[in-house]
Amino acid sequence: MHWKSLCLGTLFVSAITASNASSAEYATLEEARAVLKRAITEVKRDKLAAITSFNHNDAPFRDRDLFVFCFNGDDGKFTAHEAFVTRDVRELRDANRAPLGAEMYNSAQEGRITEIVFVAPLPGSTELAVKSAYVTRIGDQVCGVSAYQDDGSGKPIKTARPHG
Repeated sequence: MHWKSLCLGTLFVSAITASNASSAEYATLEEARAVLKRAITEVKRDKLAAITSFNHNDAPFRDRDLFVFCFNGDDGKFTAHEAFVTRDVRELRDANRAPLGAEMYNSAQEGRITEIVFVAPLPGSTELAVKSAYVTRIGDQVCGVSAYQDDGSGKPIKTARPHG
């Protein structure tokens, strides 16, 4: 009888742990800002080493769906990104065709973190969700990190594709 209780207790704790793990599938806005602050420190310390770390998705700059991106503040070309290195940030549009890249390029300022809200698909899905990108200028680089906004329970805020 004691063995059955132990097994049921273990299953219950495992179910709660699995439930909590799935709610943490995506990083929070606060975690995104923390990763960006680490990136700012790293770029100020050694820009080239930092960009290399960002492009290799090194652990302090990669957490679940979070990663650091950077682009040249003069010509807009990505210097660090999972998929867009050498592309012009100003060409990027969100899932609703809003000029996301141009807004990041025009809004980034030295010594200030700016939030830009946009719509993007959830990873591996066609479902759309609201994201916030945090960007700042650091010398000749503009760096940022984006995260899905959540509904308070750790789940991304989903949105519909506009009609038309």
